[in-house]
Amino acid sequence: MAKLMCSANTCVNNMNGLCSASTIDVHGIKAHSSNGTECETFAERGIRNALSNLTNMNIPGEIRQIFSGNSVEMSPRIRCQAINCSHNKGKECIARTVQMYGPGAVTSEGTECETFEEN
Repeated sequence: MAKLMCSANTCVNNMNGLCSASTIDVHGIKAHSSNGTECETFAERGIRNALSNLTNMNIPGEIRQIFSGNSVEMSPRIRCQAINCSHNKGKECIARTVQMYGPGAVTSEGTECETFEEN
């Protein structure tokens, strides 16, 4: 699993710049750059989205993160549809570190995977 840093501060899964989801889905099947991708798992903060995302919480990762100090322990599985990305192997992201962008996003369309590198 990749260490995922995220600037989508309005996402229900964002915990201090880390992703608390167990699995995320990156879309962008026709992408040729990072702005053609998006985090389909994005859900705007709010009680309704918090409740609907409970089944995708990375609880073990969150617990390890609390006691980890400065290391990143909360790393989601990243399923990826961006087939033109060099980090995509069998629709899974194999990058060691992933940066998701989306400050101020209100939908998944306001996010993108900055780690995208075209084949």
